[in-house]
Amino acid sequence: MNPLLVSGFGVSIHVERRKLVVHDRLKDEKIAFYPHQIDYDSIIVDGHAGNVTFEAIRWLMKHGINLTLLNWNGSLLETVLPKEPKSGKLRVKQYSKYLDGKSRFAIASGLVGQKIEHTFNLLTELSRYYPEIEHAKVERVFEIEKKNYLIGEKSINNLMNYEGRIATFYWDNLANIFNRLYANFHFRSRKNKSYSWNMNASDEINALLNYGYAILESEVRKAINAVGLDPSVGFLHELAESKEPLVYDIQELFRWLIDLSVIQLLEEKKLKKPDFIVTENYHIRLKQSAAKALIEKISINFNKKVIYKRNKRYSYQSILLDNVQQLANFISDKCKGDGNIFTIPKIVIERNDSLNMRERILNMSPAERKYLGINKSTLWYMKKNVAGGKKIKVYDKVLDRLCVTPALEERASD
Repeated sequence: MNPLLVSGFGVSIHVERRKLVVHDRLKDEKIAFYPHQIDYDSIIVDGHAGNVTFEAIRWLMKHGINLTLLNWNGSLLETVLPKEPKSGKLRVKQYSKYLDGKSRFAIASGLVGQKIEHTFNLLTELSRYYPEIEHAKVERVFEIEKKNYLIGEKSINNLMNYEGRIATFYWDNLANIFNRLYANFHFRSRKNKSYSWNMNASDEINALLNYGYAILESEVRKAINAVGLDPSVGFLHELAESKEPLVYDIQELFRWLIDLSVIQLLEEKKLKKPDFIVTENYHIRLKQSAAKALIEKISINFNKKVIYKRNKRYSYQSILLDNVQQLANFISDKCKGDGNIFTIPKIVIERNDSLNMRERILNMSPAERKYLGINKSTLWYMKKNVAGGKKIKVYDKVLDRLCVTPALEERASD
């Protein structure tokens, strides 16, 4: 995943002598790409005054680059995708699976199962760094909710209620993290009193989440288009006019990756109120600076390679496409779908400032600091960052000194 963000007023995307040119007229800056020499796999347009020529669209489609248009509030407006082969037989079978209650429930159950599994995994990983998340409580709640679900009927409605209860608990925990990192952003929940809360963010955190989900939606549309499924027929979300339930279904598998990206961005403590815009309706949207920073985090996570099939390493972007293909295989009866229609590896948050390490730093005495050979100013800054809830980087040299045996710790206190 490597998108190019085009934002601002008066931006033009056109072709000059076979080169694709992105021209920011206000800054008088140009970026040009020769044919077959562009590293970006998509272009995200987040602007309100500019133009894209027909020739530029043709150039992008010929190079397999999708064009994503975002609305004023950061929601996805439209995605222009390269033409892909369509399979009429596959779509007929997709409609048949939707109408077959047993098959539809199997697919919906696989979607919710993976979402809840990764929700639990993300909370577990975050509990290693945030005292606001009690791992024992997380385990207990998830176990109780699973038991309650299993004793109920096998229906889409029961499945959605199960997912909804887990989601409420999940967002309550993330709210504690968001408010620890940025209390002045006043995050309460994913819901507010606006009619369309998914698009009209009332705070900066929701604006970041909405923007991230729009990027995810674009990637999911691209994958569905590549496989040839009909996005208007899903299995978990109900059919609705002008909606794309299958896109929303597949999004559920990777929303946690967007949530993690937002947390990682907040941990850097670089965002300020001026990185956001307040509209005349008092909704919040991202400026280019915040959008670029978030897209960078999302790209890093989607490009992260993890152990997947045949014990090989694949990026999460490749895994997304493969899971859509797995769904197509199940629909086409090419696999039996024994509860593993969807398979997504769990992520491990790679940081060395665990709760134990942060506690050790906060409580370190001057004698222990001196014995371990840690610079006085270094420890002062580390304690300051820990107390402020910031993500800290513990360098290998310092880490080696901290990881001493209990016997050495006793000597340091003597």
